Amino acid sequence: MNLGKIIRIIIMLVFFSGLAGCGLFIKTIPPGQIPAPTPFDHFVKVGGVNYHYLEYPGSGPTVVLLHGFGSSTYTWEGVIPYLKQKGFHLYAFDMKGFGWSDKPKGADYSPFTLLKEVNALMEALGLKKVIFIGNSLGGGIGTLMALEHPDKIERLVLVDAGGYPMELPSIINLARVPLAAETLKLFFGRWVIRWNISEVMYADELMTGRQVDAYFDRLRSEGAIDAMIKLARAIDFNAFEPYIARNQEIKIPVLIIWGEEDKWVPLSIGYQFRQDIPGSKLVIIPKCGHIAQEEYPKLTAEYIIGFIEGKIPAGPAVY
Repeated sequence: MNLGKIIRIIIMLVFFSGLAGCGLFIKTIPPGQIPAPTPFDHFVKVGGVNYHYLEYPGSGPTVVLLHGFGSSTYTWEGVIPYLKQKGFHLYAFDMKGFGWSDKPKGADYSPFTLLKEVNALMEALGLKKVIFIGNSLGGGIGTLMALEHPDKIERLVLVDAGGYPMELPSIINLARVPLAAETLKLFFGRWVIRWNISEVMYADELMTGRQVDAYFDRLRSEGAIDAMIKLARAIDFNAFEPYIARNQEIKIPVLIIWGEEDKWVPLSIGYQFRQDIPGSKLVIIPKCGHIAQEEYPKLTAEYIIGFIEGKIPAGPAVY
């Protein structure tokens, strides 16, 4: 990202924060608290970190759902009702530093550390032979799980997954600038959330007030901005190279779901996954951005359900 673009973004931050209010006056949410908990919200302490997760019991196969960068369990709320109807036993995790999970200062937020922690969390909950579904960063961790812990993953679904070298999104580049945490805290508000959601969704009209509030509330939890900045700075595609070369070792059934208009992780990455993972299927959703599970939850769920039930998607947008 060139210096001129960074300066333009910072000017935009200053301008819009003046219109929307100062981040210094936003009340933070203490660790371990959820403004409106449900019977499906749970916490478990693993390795000294208090993790939040959703659990919906069912008699069918166990499904684990993992969010992406800057996201949380909320991202799956549109898909979950359809999966529940099929009787799947559902778990959705908030990784360390995201959602309602702890965000310890000074912790390591590299993707490889998050991988180890997701594995430890699955161990703590006794989860084996699961259908693992990951979006963005969560999808990248899903491929690493399939390589490093193949005994735990029975099927894998990648939704606009990360993992291959690419141009980083604006928000991640901005987070890597010196004093990014201090700047974002100063200017943080719902307008930041609206801007970022508009970056990841194809159609702004699909954005809802509830969606904005869900992201906003989680990002005003204590330590959230610092954790997001640390993860953004820890992303190193060179470190992924040895694992990319091993994607051909993944032998389990893999479904790849991609938004055709994804501006964060372009469709070309989806084709790379399809090419490198033997026997995988790529489904492309037209007029869809980076978060298919929020933009087209019913359609996304239908693809996932069909895949779990052993049905191969068919059509002109399947490769």
